[in-house]
Amino acid sequence: KECTVEEQEYAEMWANLLEYPAPKFRRAAIDIEVYSPLSTRVPDSREGACPVIACSVYSSDGEKRVLILKREGMREGNHHLAADIEVEYCETEEELLKRVFDVLCDYPFILTFNGDDFDLRYLVHRAYNLGFNKKNIPINIGKRVCLLRYGIHIDLYKFFFNRSIQIYAYGGRYKDVSLGDVGNALLGVEKIHIEKTFGDLNYSELVEYCLRDSEITFKLTSFEDDSAMKLILVLARISSMPMEDVSRQGVSRWIRNFMHREHRKRNMLIPNAEDILTKKGKTTSTAVIKGKKYKGAIVVEPTPGVHFNVAVMDFPSLYPSIIKVWNLGYQSICCSHPNCKGHMIPDTPHWVCTEKRALESLLIGSLRDLRVLWYKSRAKDKTLSAELRSWYNITQGALKVILNASYGVFGADSFDLYCPPVAEATAAIGRYSITQILNYAKSVGIQVLYGDTDSLFLKNPSKEQIEEVMRYTEHELNMGIDVDKVYRYAVFSSRKKNYLGVLENGTVDVKGLTGKKKHTPTFIKDAFNTMKDRLAKVKNPEDFEKARKDIANIVRDRYNILKRREWGDISELAFHVVLGDEVASYTKTTPQHVKAAKILQASGKELRAGDLISFVKVNSNKDRVKPVELSSRNEVDVDKYIAYLQSTFDQVLDALGLNFEEIIGLTRLESFLGA
Repeated sequence: KECTVEEQEYAEMWANLLEYPAPKFRRAAIDIEVYSPLSTRVPDSREGACPVIACSVYSSDGEKRVLILKREGMREGNHHLAADIEVEYCETEEELLKRVFDVLCDYPFILTFNGDDFDLRYLVHRAYNLGFNKKNIPINIGKRVCLLRYGIHIDLYKFFFNRSIQIYAYGGRYKDVSLGDVGNALLGVEKIHIEKTFGDLNYSELVEYCLRDSEITFKLTSFEDDSAMKLILVLARISSMPMEDVSRQGVSRWIRNFMHREHRKRNMLIPNAEDILTKKGKTTSTAVIKGKKYKGAIVVEPTPGVHFNVAVMDFPSLYPSIIKVWNLGYQSICCSHPNCKGHMIPDTPHWVCTEKRALESLLIGSLRDLRVLWYKSRAKDKTLSAELRSWYNITQGALKVILNASYGVFGADSFDLYCPPVAEATAAIGRYSITQILNYAKSVGIQVLYGDTDSLFLKNPSKEQIEEVMRYTEHELNMGIDVDKVYRYAVFSSRKKNYLGVLENGTVDVKGLTGKKKHTPTFIKDAFNTMKDRLAKVKNPEDFEKARKDIANIVRDRYNILKRREWGDISELAFHVVLGDEVASYTKTTPQHVKAAKILQASGKELRAGDLISFVKVNSNKDRVKPVELSSRNEVDVDKYIAYLQSTFDQVLDALGLNFEEIIGLTRLESFLGA
């Protein structure tokens, strides 16, 4: 590929970092279980008041070991454990903790899931309570992290919590960031569900439960050829940060670090935000969305209705491509060279430099070129070994994470090198690019159903038409556009950012999905999932009409059950929220779960931070909520649940051409007629 000498140098710099193979990571995942007198209470890791009764170790050496504290009156249990599981009984808790600390000193990498806030933090405070000397505890605790004296601690909760990792590296395959949800989504392995408290489990039940957690934690780093560990490694190489920091911090820190590194490498002063703002000025456009600082991406009006064979074309890394092609950066925007003032950014009063390359453009552009022109294709090259293809795939995935998040970072006023005109110019060029392609697609006879930011939804385009759009984009805009996915059918309402699409494999995409929210009561969540399953079975327009009727029946059925108070157990209506702090600390605002917690306290129940509060909405008190265990069927606020049912289904019903009010209105008519 033709490129400048400077671009060649940066491509070689990145390649030297990224081509070096990954080492084998010797590591162990650990998980502890702590005795708690209440099944709904998570012991406070800052106090370490309750005994540690088990710790499991699952390692790359093949070690599957569980340390168990012997307790008087405990039964062995009759669960048959696998032959390769080693169970060690400890006479005292001090002995158990010493063996755990030996593990922490033995392995170069220790994996936990929420170990910063619980496992390692609890071990430290518990050890202090048992009289351990600080020098015998190989854990250094900070305000938000727990580091190891002799190794590297990777807290996978924080890694998978990173939205850029969740969306760009793992394609949104998991929604909630809990060990069970992430493990089930990525591995197909679930936590063992128990009804008892840990104190009531017999030894074999405790071993199984505890080991499963460390097994999931370990396998989250070993599946797909150690992808998570290698991903952290690649990101560490790009950002010049330790793996511990990369796994805990967001993409803005990664980009900030390599931008600062480049400034120092060139002996350049790193400007502060005030300097950039003074020199380059503020934005000039008016935001369409309230709260935004400038005009954002374009959203094309949708064509309402049901459309079969819908191809979605999108720009791979649109904003990084814009930053590269248009040479955007705080140095280049509105530069001082008189000859550059004619190189205007569309729809803005800004111009961009044609004489000097901006650092952002050079760094992001070279990473973008490496991903698109080298790693993506090499990852699919069957002439290479499976191991090398896997490494290239992980590398291109890591680059995707940084590239796709780069505009959000550069456009955030909290970023060190934030330059308002650069953020505004990037969005303006994005609007210009998508508009140009939209107009061209129409000119070659393609019906554009919808467009949003970097994607166009095309109705039943031919292969030749798609190729024409791709050629136009490359020649006229100097960027690429590809077919991202093809929906078997898609349904658009009159609302923007509200559509439903079904892929050939039956996967249902719903833009702005609400029925999957973590705290949605199972009564409503189950109905929403039933609706999705029904939509996945639609193959043609006739099927779709039948599905519409079935979905109306699903909603009507849930509505009727609520109106007649005929649900099963009242727990189906419960919202479940964990107390983030002590009840007394909520002084300024009192969320609903805290109101329920106060009612529980008044009834004589002791509550602590970490307790799970389950409550229902009622109309029998001024708080309008009540703990589920103190609630009765007759005091449930049915109207609140009907409103929640409506808000959950509304966006989908609108796309399907259905109306919640009409559905329940039909129910009232049938009821009046005695149907």
